[in-house]
Amino acid sequence: MQGIQGIVENLETFKEIDYLRTFISFFCCVIVSFALKYVYEEKSSSLSGKYHVGSIIPLLSIVTFLVILIVKSSLALSLGLVGALSIVRFRTPIKEPEELVYLFLAIAIGLGYGAGQIIATSSISILILLIVWFLISRKNTSGTSDYNLVLECNELKKNKEKVSSSFIVENFKKIFDDIDLVKFEKTTDNKIVIVICVKLIETKQIDDLKNNLEKDLNDLKITFYLSNTIY
Repeated sequence: MQGIQGIVENLETFKEIDYLRTFISFFCCVIVSFALKYVYEEKSSSLSGKYHVGSIIPLLSIVTFLVILIVKSSLALSLGLVGALSIVRFRTPIKEPEELVYLFLAIAIGLGYGAGQIIATSSISILILLIVWFLISRKNTSGTSDYNLVLECNELKKNKEKVSSSFIVENFKKIFDDIDLVKFEKTTDNKIVIVICVKLIETKQIDDLKNNLEKDLNDLKITFYLSNTIY
């Protein structure tokens, strides 16, 4: 009997855990992490994988909570965790810094509740979410956005003159207020590729630009994408 009692007393620091406090922390962690997920999906300006990233935010917080709960009372477990994580490699690319901020916040929520800091973690997390919702929102930003316009055409105009960068820039300035020449390249198949960053207010501007340039350029092709997107 004494042997069994000794084993039970040494099983994973049972006496050190306040179960009521732990379950309250876990419940708060779940609620706040789902609130973070909702704020991310509603207010994020991310263009790709928003709902995929949002779906893992609560899980990331909960897993972090569990890890901290296990290792916080044991130095040996903490060192073992460091050794285990040293062999883990994450290959998933983070395309936008905003995603990294939300993931880091999800980890911070799990850390705070896992360490038992219920009031401090709840208060600061709610304050951060309110700041994001009311002050840092894509709906509060200007209606203009920076786009890269990629223009491709034959190096000779319809009047047989060569296409110059100044000619393209002048036509762009007729349509857009603010432009920035990013790239001007001549390819081996007698084509010109030009990339210009513009502030796009409405897509009609692109139609107007195309109509103006088609009068002088051959084989014209225009594509555009957000300049802050990473591919």
